[in-house]
Amino acid sequence: MRWLETLALGVFVYDLTESAFLVGFIGFLRMAPMLVLGAFIGAFADRANRRAILALTNLTLAVIYLTLGFLILTDRIELWHVATGAFIAGVVWATDFPVRRAMIADTVPVDRVSSAFGVDMASSNFSRVIGPIIGGAFLQEIGMQAVYFLGTGLFIVASGLAFSMLIIRKTPTTATRTPTTSSNYDLRAGVKHIIGDSVLLVTIIITITMNLFAFPYQQMVPVLGAEKLMIEPVYIGLLFSVEGLGATLGALTIAAAAQPRHFTRVYTYASLGFLAVIAAFALNPYYWLALLLLFIGGFGMSGFGTMQSIIVVSSTRPEMRGRVLGVLAVAIGSGPIGALHVGWLATQIGTDTAVLAIAITGIILTAIPVIIFRKYLRSIPRYRR
Repeated sequence: MRWLETLALGVFVYDLTESAFLVGFIGFLRMAPMLVLGAFIGAFADRANRRAILALTNLTLAVIYLTLGFLILTDRIELWHVATGAFIAGVVWATDFPVRRAMIADTVPVDRVSSAFGVDMASSNFSRVIGPIIGGAFLQEIGMQAVYFLGTGLFIVASGLAFSMLIIRKTPTTATRTPTTSSNYDLRAGVKHIIGDSVLLVTIIITITMNLFAFPYQQMVPVLGAEKLMIEPVYIGLLFSVEGLGATLGALTIAAAAQPRHFTRVYTYASLGFLAVIAAFALNPYYWLALLLLFIGGFGMSGFGTMQSIIVVSSTRPEMRGRVLGVLAVAIGSGPIGALHVGWLATQIGTDTAVLAIAITGIILTAIPVIIFRKYLRSIPRYRR
């Protein structure tokens, strides 16, 4: 649903307002909770029942989507309704990241952590193959209400699956997590742990760079599709889908073949490669070539996304994992600033030039910490149980 809505929401808001800035602003609202709440959710997840958190947040989002669908169906939808729904969805996804990934790390055997996160990323990326096409088709043939009603059904199913896990006996690592007493202490402890570890520090810096200057381009794909490539929503959805296909294949390759000695290099080179593809996409006027570029870019995206979590988890003790993943969530949460920035920049210098500018900036800022911490590319994260 996340990737289905990324496409549908961007096209819907652009049709409603004809403003690239407002498309970027809705993207900002969708990602802002990760920045504001990510670390605190991670700290809370170290003390609370993670299964219950997943169940309740998914159920909440099902209710919100049902409401938005009926507002569109009765022709009472306004931009502020869409903005509110996007923000609440962002809160749920800010919760999902530290909670669900900490659950995976708690559950899998030590020698399976890279495979587990690779499969997790592959499943997420596979949803990007079918989600945007479905979103574009529903939006084009039925309307945005169909997207929200589909989301209602999917999140009800997700909530039911999470509730079913509440009756499953806890794993030993989950049952023996050490509680902490202060959210502020948790946040400081997570930041201190990251600053004291150069591998974690560079990983977080690259994460911030990618979320400020790489992923915001996705908010502009519907605009570029309408303005430059002049294609219908279903074909814009196909652009997202081929990127998801590349990311799925990349994540499965990582799950099968990646070794600890490769982690930081895969993470760095995949990030740089993805940024280079974004720059080429901004310059490209041909739809068929855009499909090829985004398919290739998907491999870079999967290398970044999969290695990011593996490196962080591999370098963190279990009792600190939720807090460090929470800080990582804040780093990922820098994305809304990038979405707002690229939306504003598009109104000043044009959408394609704005996307090119952020990609070049991202390449430079990714290279700088790697050059400063030269040992990073040779570092081997050690998984800690």
